[in-house]
Amino acid sequence: MSLVKYSVVSLLFTYLMLLRLCFAENFSFSGYVKTYALAQDSVVIDAFDNNAEALVMSENFQSQSAIRLISSYLSSSIGNFEIHYEMQPLYFSDSDSVAYYTGDLSAALGGTISTASNLYRYKDINNTLTEVGNHGVVLQNLDRFNYQYSNKYGDLILGRQVVSFGSSRFINPTDIFIPFAIQTLNQEYRVGIDAIRYKADIGDFAVVDLGLVIGMDGKKQNSAAFLRGKNSFDGNDIEAIAIVLEEAWLLGAGLERAFGDFGFWFESAYMNWQQSTVNEKQIHHDSVAVATNYKGYRNNYWRSSIGSDYALNEDIIVMLEYHYNGAGSNDTKSYTNLATQAPYQKAGVYLYGKHYLIPAITWMASPLLSVNASAFYNVSDSSVLLSISSETSWSDNLYSDFGVYLSHGDSMSYRYRADDIDYHFGSEFGAYPSNIYASLRYYF
Repeated sequence: MSLVKYSVVSLLFTYLMLLRLCFAENFSFSGYVKTYALAQDSVVIDAFDNNAEALVMSENFQSQSAIRLISSYLSSSIGNFEIHYEMQPLYFSDSDSVAYYTGDLSAALGGTISTASNLYRYKDINNTLTEVGNHGVVLQNLDRFNYQYSNKYGDLILGRQVVSFGSSRFINPTDIFIPFAIQTLNQEYRVGIDAIRYKADIGDFAVVDLGLVIGMDGKKQNSAAFLRGKNSFDGNDIEAIAIVLEEAWLLGAGLERAFGDFGFWFESAYMNWQQSTVNEKQIHHDSVAVATNYKGYRNNYWRSSIGSDYALNEDIIVMLEYHYNGAGSNDTKSYTNLATQAPYQKAGVYLYGKHYLIPAITWMASPLLSVNASAFYNVSDSSVLLSISSETSWSDNLYSDFGVYLSHGDSMSYRYRADDIDYHFGSEFGAYPSNIYASLRYYF
């Protein structure tokens, strides 16, 4: 590990300790330690040429750990300060998987690890803290670093913070800043981005929320602005939002309410891409191993989610959500190209099809044990990703999880082209590896 990396980590810990010594009565320190053991099944990629052999992505065992340190200084007179720093030691039995996290960001199909992105961060530390041989890497993330000031008029937040929107349960069309992918295991904390944000309460239930997202190097092409309003009328929670990027703008709205014993939500967003002359961009940030390549995009699209939930009894809740993804395609041959386009690189789109049904069920088996199951069904190509998980509480601080991801659908195929390999999807989720995992979490 380089001297610079050691210095950054040492300075953070020194800062946390000095704060606690100087302002003990206002300072709090907490965090967690998590560890996941995950096994991924092999994936077979068929050849277009019947005489060629199929490619096999071998089985892969992963060990994922996360250590998050959280410090905050709370003061009613000068405001609040918040810092989150996380380290993720990772081990992969397949050494090729390490390349994704150390520089080759071209693909991570079915990836289960959420990593920070420099795109919506003004400046950042190197995502890779150190590499451990050919099979291991330690990631780091300065995930929160902000100042918060509140008065009777509203709340001001400056710095690295979470910025997320939406009322849907599974896929939020208005949420375009680094949403979680489906298979991400650790979804407790949303990845922080750099922003100036102000929320004002203008009534008993009305909120105006506006902000400026300051992206890489403060450049306009990496930044955004948003204005959001929320209010409640006769049991209807209504939300409207506008987001402006350099090359696009979004208008969205959401509704939540109850119909008798049924919960109901609807969320929709229209994305207008104004780029007309630039066909391809590449964003670099010094030597940081996070580069974003995306092709020009001119098409406009809608994304919408509508759903409902119902409590069968006090222990069982069922949900169903339909999602329309106008950025996607009904043709599986288009999936590979979609992944390189601007909506997928800059606007939070991560599903390739157009129509999805998502049923889910939650069962509180006991006060200490819950079981969840959900299925993402791509209606366009008839593939499905099934998730089943359980959580057990052993104490106030100790939890364990167990789960599986099962995928079904037509597999990928490939063809040699010049010095490269051309991949084609048979279906979206048919290309995902099936997973089984267990985890242990301790909070302090």
